[in-house]
Amino acid sequence: MATSIERAKQLGAVAQRMGRGMALSRRNVFVTTAPSPQTAVDAAPDAWASRLPSPLQDVHAGDADLFDDQRIRWAFERLGGVSGASVLELGPLEGGHSYMAQQAGAERVVGVEANSKAFLKCLVAKELLGLDRCSFLCGEITEYLRSSQESFDVCLACGILYHMVNPIELLDLISQRASRLFIWTHIYSDDASKNPGLARKLGPPGQIDYNSVSYDVVRHSYSIDSRLTGFFGGVAPHSNWLTRSSLMDALRNFGWRDIETAFDEPFHQNGPALALVAIRDAVTT
Repeated sequence: MATSIERAKQLGAVAQRMGRGMALSRRNVFVTTAPSPQTAVDAAPDAWASRLPSPLQDVHAGDADLFDDQRIRWAFERLGGVSGASVLELGPLEGGHSYMAQQAGAERVVGVEANSKAFLKCLVAKELLGLDRCSFLCGEITEYLRSSQESFDVCLACGILYHMVNPIELLDLISQRASRLFIWTHIYSDDASKNPGLARKLGPPGQIDYNSVSYDVVRHSYSIDSRLTGFFGGVAPHSNWLTRSSLMDALRNFGWRDIETAFDEPFHQNGPALALVAIRDAVTT
């Protein structure tokens, strides 16, 4: 009898906690004002990184100019534009570069995003900005490229390569799907050791063997950063940063030519970085 009474008390306490949780949840998820771009932006999980473009410039979001990114403008110019092109964006984050591709005349843009919270922000941006030629997929990019047979005219890989455990495999997969390429990435160089915050995350030099070729890399650990709100790193606890020479060797080995670099920042606050464009023969499927 005493056991039954105690069990009833425990169940009652659980029900009370659940009731309080449901009430709190209802208060948190319901909007009590008229619909607006701001309520849509605020509905997305976590804070935004990007400043939204006109006519949404007064909506409170982030500060980064990812919807008007000079790196992307440079890439489109050097690649001969994207008007009428099919574009694959790896890691669209909040849809800024996909927006720029549509604005520049791309016929179709596909963005593949592994971070589910970032994916939801892309959907908000798509709705607010009328991105009718952009579609966003939630999934891991190497798994997508392994399984997809679709080819694209242009691949945008901004801020993604240095988050990969095997960046060489990603370059190979991109090479099978696109004929024009833009990359912005961090790389490893001796200058990285001059940044104390970065140096503690870097391991000793190592190598990745791929198709019987060795490429120089340095292991980068996310450490506590992966537990912080707003973390947009990779899906694994660590990644491997290519050296500049290994990055260029891999591109040439996979058939890329006319490689042009810009935005070379050896002392970028988050590690040495560069942007590049390249072309190769059209992909046939």
